[in-house]
Amino acid sequence: MEEIEVFRVVSLLAGVVGLAVAIGVILAPHAIHKIEKGLDKTFSTESVEKILNARRDLSSALLRRPRIFGFFLLAISFLLLLSHLLLF
Repeated sequence: MEEIEVFRVVSLLAGVVGLAVAIGVILAPHAIHKIEKGLDKTFSTESVEKILNARRDLSSALLRRPRIFGFFLLAISFLLLLSHLLLF
């Protein structure tokens, strides 16, 4: 029974965080690019970048259409929150 409580808390947190990120992507898609550039300057991501670029540039693939990506995140967040409310 304790596992269900943990799942309930994780589900709620994931839904709320996902909802916040989705709304941020929808309202300010240009901010994602600024954050990414800032992180690239602050942290060395060369080894991770080599791995990602070897396959495909993940940032450009996901954020080619940031509003669609934001609405996708929004839908997932609402489903998580809805499952949290209905199942528990």
